[in-house]
Amino acid sequence: MTERPKCGRPTRAGTPCEAVVRRSVPLSAVAPACRKHMTADEKHEFDSNPLWSDEGQILWLLDEQDEYPGLLTIAEISGRLALTQPTVSHTLRRLLKEGKAATCQMGRREVWGTGDQAMAWLRKRRSEAQRVESERAQERERVTKTNEALADAATRLREACAGRGVSVLTFGGYGSDSDEPRALSLLLAVDDPGAADWLVGRMSRPVPGEDAPSDEQWSEHAEHLEELLSCFEWAGWLENGDGYFIEYDDETGPVLYATLHRTCMAFDVEYHPSTAQLRLLPHNYEGGWPQVFTMLDDEVTIELGGDLDEQTKHVAEHAGALGLLDPTRIEVDPVAQVSLRQFMDVQLTEYVFEEIAEYREKSLEDATGDLDADSHLQNYFAAVVGLFGRDVLPDLVPSAVALGIAAWCWRNGTAVEAWHVSDDVLVARINIAVTRTISGHIDPYEGIDWPGLEVALTDPAWALPDGRTISDLFGEGWQEVRDSVSRELTTWRRLDEDLLGPVATLRLLTIGGATSYTWQWWGQGRWTAVCRAIVDDAIAGGITLPTPYDGLGSERFIADLAEPDQLGDDALKWLIDMPTSNVDGICGLRFHDATKPIPRVVEPIEWDLE
Repeated sequence: MTERPKCGRPTRAGTPCEAVVRRSVPLSAVAPACRKHMTADEKHEFDSNPLWSDEGQILWLLDEQDEYPGLLTIAEISGRLALTQPTVSHTLRRLLKEGKAATCQMGRREVWGTGDQAMAWLRKRRSEAQRVESERAQERERVTKTNEALADAATRLREACAGRGVSVLTFGGYGSDSDEPRALSLLLAVDDPGAADWLVGRMSRPVPGEDAPSDEQWSEHAEHLEELLSCFEWAGWLENGDGYFIEYDDETGPVLYATLHRTCMAFDVEYHPSTAQLRLLPHNYEGGWPQVFTMLDDEVTIELGGDLDEQTKHVAEHAGALGLLDPTRIEVDPVAQVSLRQFMDVQLTEYVFEEIAEYREKSLEDATGDLDADSHLQNYFAAVVGLFGRDVLPDLVPSAVALGIAAWCWRNGTAVEAWHVSDDVLVARINIAVTRTISGHIDPYEGIDWPGLEVALTDPAWALPDGRTISDLFGEGWQEVRDSVSRELTTWRRLDEDLLGPVATLRLLTIGGATSYTWQWWGQGRWTAVCRAIVDDAIAGGITLPTPYDGLGSERFIADLAEPDQLGDDALKWLIDMPTSNVDGICGLRFHDATKPIPRVVEPIEWDLE
């Protein structure tokens, strides 16, 4: 044991003081003397530095624990700080009462850390327990399915070998001392040469499924499918946790199945590598709560041609045209016993308010009560969520989040409209630049980079692709625009960090980006489909495409419209309000029906709204 330092300063008797002086591990130092023999300056310096105190040293040590699990026993704290265990125990109990430390049980041991460390440890422990149980369940399911398949095979083998002198036996299944399934073994037994010859002859025939993919080939198919579905993942669609289900048939070849879920909606996917087809199918709800509704009414087959990049782009175009890459708009079937308002209240509670409660570590009632006290948030709920977006599900779609920020932090509630630029083409170019800039500061997992976004949208050097700066386009109004946009972004940052949390913020802004205010804006998943509908109608009505696309053709025009800010003013103006366009006839982007989103009709059944 390390010798404990002593004071050593002379006592009244002239002998060195034998009192033990305090050691500070964080400071890598010992006190200059015992408290009785300290000078006034030494006492002041000693008392003003918390790292000389037991509490200060223990809190310092706890804060130093970065790696999981980040929790220490009393003995470990005592050893690292050279404090007695009773002192450590007493100090920790006091810190616990003050809310500065937390404790957990790790087996038979009591471990200590900060509140954040304890919560992280508990979350990790729960996650690990869930993972272990999930793995056990998966293994049970695998063994059970394998046993069922072997039992079925044994039945068929007995039928095929009946009267041939071949015995079909199975061993295993369930043990006598456990409910856990054990692997089943299948055994063929013969004791007659003639029966053995017959069995060899039957086994020498071609085997059904002999051309089935190897494990490596199945993996390659799965990786290919994952790339094909990447546009759905970015739009908030998630696969079942079990991954892809695979099946092989001699006639149809390999097939990979998946179900994609988002909020309360779902659709099924079939990938056929041998025929290069991706099929999107209606989802069959099998009952239970929460109720899941199909996103599709009919099967859609996408023919996959070209390389992987071309196939992925083709899938994204089809998905966009189907409205699968934008937030879902809901219509409740009139025969249902649930109103749209009631339906949306359930979805908002599950996907927004419960997320807020979890983020703030409060009860649902307390967390939602805090929201009522914020006037800005209440206005947003009343106008955007409750009115303009009353039929929009609280999905998490990054492209819609960008439109939501553009609509409610740039165009509305700011000085942008008061200093409106000269023409609609320029307005469109600025809107596109705003949306593109915002998109670069959104992460579906981490949330929104509000500080970086504020810097980007208020930068005087921020420019359009043609080099014109946004600040110059607003002229003398730029300072007012800049200040008002900064104010809105700061407000949303406060709401995100203090009240909502990143996930709920993304979901609420998804709704904000899916109102009728942004139906005609670039950045939505249906953009290419909308442009195609406008161009096709124009050609059918005899309206000439703008230069140079009157010579290059409609497909080139539609392809270039994917980046409309790269087009000339005449082409962009034609798209917004084509020549001779009007509300009742052939329309451009401003009035075309294709800009209206695709609603999904749902029929909630047997909902207990109490």
